Amino acid sequence: MNISIIYESKYGNGKQAMTYLENILRKKGLSVQLMSVHDVKPKSLPEADLYVFSAPNRMGKIIRSMRKFLEKIEIKNSNTHYILVNTGLDPSSSIDRGLEQMEEILKEKNISKLSEGIKLKVMAMKGPLEAGYEKKLDEFVQTIQSSFKK
Repeated sequence: MNISIIYESKYGNGKQAMTYLENILRKKGLSVQLMSVHDVKPKSLPEADLYVFSAPNRMGKIIRSMRKFLEKIEIKNSNTHYILVNTGLDPSSSIDRGLEQMEEILKEKNISKLSEGIKLKVMAMKGPLEAGYEKKLDEFVQTIQSSFKK
């Protein structure tokens, strides 16, 4: 399985989480590419079986750079899937709609949702990530693997 992780990270929390995710997936023997939205063009994404899109929330919404990136992506392979990661101050809040916003954009694209995304809590505006975020990502990898076996 070929996986591309594409993230936006204003203060480094998203990058930290996605680097951890990349390392777990590599240890499982999977082919993984980790890229910032600033390092890849949305119309020329590397081919992948799975895209992991990760973005922080600001005021309950995904930040503009990721929203614009997702709006512009072109997926050529209709067998491609995505799964989402969102970081924010209060992921359990009813105003936190980051995952939903990303899903709404991706519904218009030639890509299928693999399974439910994950929300990671950031303890303050600039971080750090909540204690135990690694365990959540370990479980997230299990979700990815079991969903692809179906």
